[in-house]
Amino acid sequence: MTNYKSKNAKRVLVVDDSTVTRKVIAAILNADPDLQVIGEAADGLEGVRLAAELRPDVITMDLNMPNMNGDEATRRIMAAMPTPIVVVTSISREDQIHGGLDILLEGALEIVQKPGSLSEKAYKVISDELVSKVKAVAQVILR
Repeated sequence: MTNYKSKNAKRVLVVDDSTVTRKVIAAILNADPDLQVIGEAADGLEGVRLAAELRPDVITMDLNMPNMNGDEATRRIMAAMPTPIVVVTSISREDQIHGGLDILLEGALEIVQKPGSLSEKAYKVISDELVSKVKAVAQVILR
C-alpha cells in the first residue's frame, strides 16, 4: 500500500466518540489516494470546533456521542460553515429509514453503516460504501 495522496485529495474530519471506530474510519479513508483525514474529534462539541478550525471538505459524523450529539453538531456546522456531512452510524438500515430523516433534515447528505465486527465480505462492502459516499458528497458545493 502506498501513502501517495492526490494533490486534490479531499480533506476529511472524522467525528466519533469511539477511539477504535475513529481509527478504523480514518484507516479506510486514508487508504484511498483521493481522501485524507485531517482531524479526528471525540464528540460533537469538538467536531464543531475542528470543523471551524480545519475547514474540511467532508465530515463523517456519529449520531450518539457525549457532550453534543451528531444532530446538534450537524445543525451547528451547517449554520456556521456548511460542509458536506456523511453520517456513520451503527443504527440498522431499518432504523435509518425510520429515524435517519432528522439528521438529513439538519443538513447531512448521506448515511452509512459503521464498519464493525463484520465478516470480511461485509466489512469490504461497508468500507467501499463509506469511501464512495464520502467522495460523492465531497463534490457537493454548499453555500
